[in-house]
Amino acid sequence: MKFWVPLICLPTEQYPPLARAAERLGYEGVLVADHLAIPEAFASVHPSGENPFTHETEFPDAVAVIASLAAVTTRLRFMTYAYVLPLRDPFTVAKQFGTLSVLSGGRVALGAAVGWLAEEFATVDADFRTRGARTDEMLAVAADFWADGRAEHHGRFHDFGPAGMFPAPAAPLPVLIAGKSDKALERAARHDGWLGMNYGFDEIEERVARLADLRKAAGDTRPDFEVFAIANAMPEPATYTHLADLGVTATAAMPWLVGDPATASVDAKISALEAFAATHL
Repeated sequence: MKFWVPLICLPTEQYPPLARAAERLGYEGVLVADHLAIPEAFASVHPSGENPFTHETEFPDAVAVIASLAAVTTRLRFMTYAYVLPLRDPFTVAKQFGTLSVLSGGRVALGAAVGWLAEEFATVDADFRTRGARTDEMLAVAADFWADGRAEHHGRFHDFGPAGMFPAPAAPLPVLIAGKSDKALERAARHDGWLGMNYGFDEIEERVARLADLRKAAGDTRPDFEVFAIANAMPEPATYTHLADLGVTATAAMPWLVGDPATASVDAKISALEAFAATHL
């Protein structure tokens, strides 16, 4: 089981010391959340059924965060959890993440989502209704540029002739897709992995089985396909053994509760990382 540290809804200045501690302790990588411009009031409901943040919650720019953390680490990996792709354009995404991959030595994965906060799309003047189709086309454009630095595309949303984008990463970035809908699972099966959220074991088992069926139908036997999920269960060895038995290959280490005053300081969080590592890594 690969354990990723979620650097989510934390004071931004805590990110660098926590990343250095995660690397020292042997964690796989860190997860960086993403939102672009959260309206002060919104009626959309998060897929978990809760709204875990407000317009004042800290969501530092994921690209800037990864660049800064890559500069102070040597082994640690980085993944967005999850980057709301259709709030952007494919050229900016391909350029930024390709450059991150070059500068980090290939330590970056793109965890992508179509988004759920309709009011955020309205705020930045992005079409909410076409977000799934635009995500698919954006990923195709980005993958083309990442393959060798050159791309040409003639699609529904983007139409351009031969163009270059250099430097190109040494290898295309792994792309993992977040979401639990059938469309999200189908999209994940076409890429390099799935990002699940906090689900019960039964729901995880159902989604993992569906992914396996989709991959089998496509003739996909890749051994490195990533299945990431977090269980709504106590963070104890039995939980992670059960996840592994279900076919989950990676999860989030949960060494603290968001907003817990007992782990508000960076030193307290590092101590929690050390305690979790001593038991699970």
